[in-house]
Amino acid sequence: MASEIPDNSDAALTKRHKQSAIVGKLLVACFVAMRSGYPRKHIGAVFEELLVAMMIRTSDDLGAPPRTASDISRYLGLPRSNVRRCLDALIREGVVRKVDEHGHAGELDWLASRIDAEYFLKIRNAIVAAADELKALDVQGH
Repeated sequence: MASEIPDNSDAALTKRHKQSAIVGKLLVACFVAMRSGYPRKHIGAVFEELLVAMMIRTSDDLGAPPRTASDISRYLGLPRSNVRRCLDALIREGVVRKVDEHGHAGELDWLASRIDAEYFLKIRNAIVAAADELKALDVQGH
């Protein structure tokens, strides 16, 4: 056979269920915390903006060139029109800035103004807690 048969034992399923719950708890905590910066909208309304902003921050950190709407659209699988709308909103809010004619990069002044933001501490703590819980599951052998 070309592939292995998955282990569907009770122990493996229990471990997978716990892992799924930990990741779910992490994502909910992160998105609820991130959403706190958008009091005018519900999470669904800002989800694409968050994805676009996170991709730009990641690209900046990797030293990648400023991202275009087309780059972002291809990578995230979002319509270019949605990405442009997100970029316009993020520029208005000071989260990102336009670089050259078509590129976009993160705005460091925006980060500096939120250097000790409570929402970011919540996100960091949720990530650390999830990592600890996932590691503990592996150590336990469950």
